[in-house]
Amino acid sequence: MDSNFTVNAWARVDDGCDISFAPDGAKAMSLHFGGRFESFEITFGIQGLERLIDVATQARAELAKSA
Repeated sequence: MDSNFTVNAWARVDDGCDISFAPDGAKAMSLHFGGRFESFEITFGIQGLERLIDVATQARAELAKSA
């Protein structure tokens, strides 16, 4: 079954984690989590990035309820 998602690692993003981004061609953006020697990269097209923003916004709202 093709889920349009491929992964081969996991990561935990703690409060002090460096997060940056860089273009990955003309139609994608890579988000980089972590530093130079310990990093995790995810590449998104615009629709994937928009979905990430939507889901992350929902997740933040859920966390705020318990804060």
